[in-house]
Amino acid sequence: MKVAIIGGGASGLACAITIKRENEDIDVTIFEKLDQPGKKILATGNGRCNLSNFVVSEEYYNGDHEIIHTVLDDFDAVNALEFFNSLGLKIREEEGRLYPYSMNASNVVALLLKEAARLNIKINTDCKVESLDSSLTINNKYKFDKVVLALGGKAAPQHGTDGDGYKLIKNLGIKYQPISPALVQIKTEEDVRELKGVRFKGVLFLREEDDDDDKPIKFQEGELLFTDYGISGIPAMQLSGDIAQMTARGEKPLLNICFTPDLGLSDINEYLDNQIDRGLTGEEMLYGILNEKLAHYIFTKNNGDTNHIALDIMSLPFTAVGTKGYKEAQVTRGGVGSDELKKHSLETKKIKNLFITGELLNVDGTCGGYNLHFAWGSGIKAAKEIANNA
Repeated sequence: MKVAIIGGGASGLACAITIKRENEDIDVTIFEKLDQPGKKILATGNGRCNLSNFVVSEEYYNGDHEIIHTVLDDFDAVNALEFFNSLGLKIREEEGRLYPYSMNASNVVALLLKEAARLNIKINTDCKVESLDSSLTINNKYKFDKVVLALGGKAAPQHGTDGDGYKLIKNLGIKYQPISPALVQIKTEEDVRELKGVRFKGVLFLREEDDDDDKPIKFQEGELLFTDYGISGIPAMQLSGDIAQMTARGEKPLLNICFTPDLGLSDINEYLDNQIDRGLTGEEMLYGILNEKLAHYIFTKNNGDTNHIALDIMSLPFTAVGTKGYKEAQVTRGGVGSDELKKHSLETKKIKNLFITGELLNVDGTCGGYNLHFAWGSGIKAAKEIANNA
């Protein structure tokens, strides 16, 4: 049996390795358009490679819940650790996040490639797949018994994931949900250039444009950062996938930032009254609670009105007009859904023996190693299906 894996990233490498481990007689070839496999892995976790997380469950993912279950039911944190251990990769943990012990992504790629070489997996680099037909013939030349599409999404095209996979599946008549950037910075309608560089811990709330009940769609807490175009930081990135989808539909989502999540409105008012009693009536009255740039912004915006200042400290409003693009994004939201796949499988309904893994599927995770976990898990899931069928 001859199997082709299109894409030599995390999902493709895990798939290839698992197929050969399950059945050494299967001939496996990886097609990678870059000069070496695993380049996107090198960029994950700021080069430290956040491989997975000790706590893996559906709540950390967006998208098609049936696909999420199909993969996670067979690949949890223990399974991930077993896979890494089988490569000889020692793991360290930081607040639940799993990293290579060396804290170096290059070690991860090196061990994956060493294992691929040991298993006699063929890797064709600088080899772009321009076409794939329903007979599973690649580039009108190479015929295979089974093919795995593991090309990744459209995020971080500088690392090779520039959306080629969507062209292939579209040409095969396979439908997919609209895609958009996720885990990326947010753009605001308001001019916040004077706040550029201000870093703080707070809560970011996301609301619909016509929000009558004041109930947020979602919220995230953590360290935020003002930029010259809007808001960055992990909480912003966690909400960015929703914002990208909403703005693509023509909506203008509302954002509110709480700078004092551990203080109530009465606490803020009491603080301001005490500052005034001390003779502080300008923006310096806020220096004990806010960064100086932020104090100036909020004081000026409200013309010194302490009632409105207190409200803005609790819930400063902004309007989201979009996100940064795919180049800055860590992952793609959208993709192939379970309606295009066989039940509890990653094999497509339309094309027999064609499997789809990783970011091409309609699943994206939050920060914390969840997207890489899904990449490993979906690649291994497809591999076991292929080996079992063989």
